[in-house]
Amino acid sequence: MGSIIILDEKTANQIAAGEVIERPASVVKELVENSIDAGATAITVEIKNGGISYIRVTDNGCGMEGDDVELAFERHATSKIRRIEDLDRLNTMGFRGEALASIAAVSHLEVRTKVASEQAGALVKLEGGKVVSISQTGCPTGTTIVVKDLFFNTPARYKFLKKDSAEAGYVSTMMVRLALAHPGISFKFVNNGQIQHHTPGNHDLLSVIYSLFGSETAKAVLPVDHEESGIKVSGFVGKPETARGNRNSQFFFINGRTIRNKVLTAALEDAYKTLLMQNKFPFCVLNVKTSPELYDVNVHPQKLEVRFSNENAVYLAVFHGVKGALSSASLIREVTSPDYEAAESAAARETPPPQVEMASLERPASKLPPPQRFPYPWEPAKRADTGVTARFEPEKQALPIIKPVSQNAEMTEEPVRDPAGPQEPAEPVTEAEKGAQILREAEIVGQVFDTYIILQRGQTMYLIDQHAAHERIRYETLKKRISEGQTFSQMILEPYIVKLTAEEYDFLFSRMADFEQAGFEIEAFGPQTVIIRSVPDIPGGFALDDFHEILDRWIETAGEKRGISDEAIYMMSCKSAIKANRKMEKDEIKALIDQLLSMENPYTCVHGRPVIISISQRELEKRFKRIV
Repeated sequence: MGSIIILDEKTANQIAAGEVIERPASVVKELVENSIDAGATAITVEIKNGGISYIRVTDNGCGMEGDDVELAFERHATSKIRRIEDLDRLNTMGFRGEALASIAAVSHLEVRTKVASEQAGALVKLEGGKVVSISQTGCPTGTTIVVKDLFFNTPARYKFLKKDSAEAGYVSTMMVRLALAHPGISFKFVNNGQIQHHTPGNHDLLSVIYSLFGSETAKAVLPVDHEESGIKVSGFVGKPETARGNRNSQFFFINGRTIRNKVLTAALEDAYKTLLMQNKFPFCVLNVKTSPELYDVNVHPQKLEVRFSNENAVYLAVFHGVKGALSSASLIREVTSPDYEAAESAAARETPPPQVEMASLERPASKLPPPQRFPYPWEPAKRADTGVTARFEPEKQALPIIKPVSQNAEMTEEPVRDPAGPQEPAEPVTEAEKGAQILREAEIVGQVFDTYIILQRGQTMYLIDQHAAHERIRYETLKKRISEGQTFSQMILEPYIVKLTAEEYDFLFSRMADFEQAGFEIEAFGPQTVIIRSVPDIPGGFALDDFHEILDRWIETAGEKRGISDEAIYMMSCKSAIKANRKMEKDEIKALIDQLLSMENPYTCVHGRPVIISISQRELEKRFKRIV
């Protein structure tokens, strides 16, 4: 008898389930995506014991007809595609017809569902993938699926589950991703009877960010809206202060589907280069919209990874979108009192803001009033007595972007009208441009510790790290020179003779054209020895130790990419920058500030440390207990 057999249906189904259903979070993802495909505007997910013993997903979608319910749990049963060509035009979350069959194969499952046109719904119960009962039941339009005792019949899979709290964490993360991907749907997540997340479903992504991450994150994000090569990138990215020590706060979506993709991650983090310190990663919620024909989501059993047909175009669209958002914003970090922030948070908990009406299972979003946003604490508030919108007052709310404020500003209830009549609309001014103008107009107070420049404008003090500022200026200047092919070399009177390791020697001569472009003139001078006749012409002088440090950094960071690595340019910039503990005259300070503000990014040094911080008069008065 041969060694090849056909697996029985039960074994085949359990193997298929293992590919699609890894843990309770996988069940939640598949069931919620089915609810989304059913047109639901309100979805509630409830779990117990991390989802191992109990998962319930309830939606107000279109539901299923009685005749379709049993068929839906057969393998490869789907309403999404009819032929292979349909795969190239998919816009739904699920399509392979394996999710329900796989979940049912490893659990005790029951489903209640009803379509709007029928008086009664259907109740189907399954155990290990086998239908045990079918009956009619009363229920609202939509679908409720309850999954109990996950992996009860696959002890090997059950054994590899983590403790309840860890599995609940995976489900919570999945719910966050789904809520961010679909701001038009109201999501509620209940863990062991406690509501953990509840989003409004008002089509406003910033409302969802506020709901899930709180006001501090929501007021420190920047909008992204960019399109090129038929690829649209939208969403929000965080200012540098929102960066984390891992990538858990990066959320990417393709046409509303949560995904992982190295191209998107690389584009995002490249846009933040020199804005963040080492081992810090930016916050983002970014949705990429493009034709389904340009990517494949079927490369991973759980459809979490995608493959793009044109990775370069996707990279550029994300990079330019994020870079544009960052370059148009003021990224000056404001010093605030932690105790004051805590008091504000406590007060906010005691007097919660008015709730935005949310879609419910009984009342779909189509019946709700027009979308409205959460009353964010940094936004204007309406006067109760007049209904007039009051102007935001920086001394009462901490907002880490610069806004020009006059010292005796009064509330204006009507716009000032020009007696000369309507004028041509002015060009929009970005927050970055406003911030730069404020710093140009600020009074130079002086230096402290011969290291930090002090400026004052109105009720705000600004501190500038002179070394970090000049490092930024040198970096952008050097990078521009190199990209434009400018020469900036100076011959040294006594050439350096340098003995190198075999690795250093080989690397140097394999990249000789790049070293010449950077300003070096180097020749072979014996076995593993070189003579350096010219070095980069950068202020502050250039020593032999500088060459070794630049060479070491270049070798570490070059990879296969040709040209001078950014890290090598960072090192050259740092070596030539004005040092700390150096006294500067006011005209030098003025020139440094003017140069700094002409840079693409005047807010951080090349290592991601802040160049400028601000402290308000109110903040100082709080620190000195002049006000409480």
